[in-house]
Amino acid sequence: MTDLHSHILPGVDDGAQTVEDSLALIRRQLEQGVDEIALTPHFNAERTSVEEFTQRRAEAFAILQNAVQQQGLPVKLKLGAEVFFSSNLLELDLEPLLLQDTPYLLVEFSPMFYPSWAKDIFYNLGLQGITPLLAHVERYPYMLSDPTRLFDLVSAGAVTQVNASSIMRAGSRQAMIQKFLRWQLVHVLSTDTHSVDKRPPLIGPAMQKVEGWQGTDMVRYLTQNAADVFAGLEPQLQDASKPKKFFGRWF
Repeated sequence: MTDLHSHILPGVDDGAQTVEDSLALIRRQLEQGVDEIALTPHFNAERTSVEEFTQRRAEAFAILQNAVQQQGLPVKLKLGAEVFFSSNLLELDLEPLLLQDTPYLLVEFSPMFYPSWAKDIFYNLGLQGITPLLAHVERYPYMLSDPTRLFDLVSAGAVTQVNASSIMRAGSRQAMIQKFLRWQLVHVLSTDTHSVDKRPPLIGPAMQKVEGWQGTDMVRYLTQNAADVFAGLEPQLQDASKPKKFFGRWF
């Protein structure tokens, strides 16, 4: 399987702090059948430059890649970034931030407010040949309260991702993820893993949960989409259904 969102690079952000932490996370991924991992540390243009970020990322990657080879771990790693969305996104040199050798850009929204201009920016990214991959869509309160916003972004060309940990937690967020899946508004499942104890990789058990909800076809769909994105291919996405609200509930 493929994980498109992780914080495994050592000492770059709030994820793994040491190479030992990184190796422990990779081993946990391998135990669950994940053998392709995108390394996507946080990037915020208001806090650092693309040049400084990519240099620190490259140094950490060299250390990790050497350790992985020494341990003989059968995993394929690719560099990327989790880019904090802003109105000046189109002014940045985004090529170094793309998932390595692909046109995909992992984008994270603020949890506080919905950027109403996101659809236009996503559309313009598409004109540049860049496909936005919207991170953990279930974590934004404004997506849960009005899922037509997510539908609009998918219609603008976004590929969407949910976190495995959210699938494993019962509650209103989990219930809405099930609806997102039925509406074809979720395309890939990733870990967003930061550590073995506080935010471990849970893609294996999360896929089992999805299989119980919607069967093996959905698991194959999510798995293939992630593999296609990792390879730089265009996934064969199902047509999304626009959510409708009746008597205060979304259907």
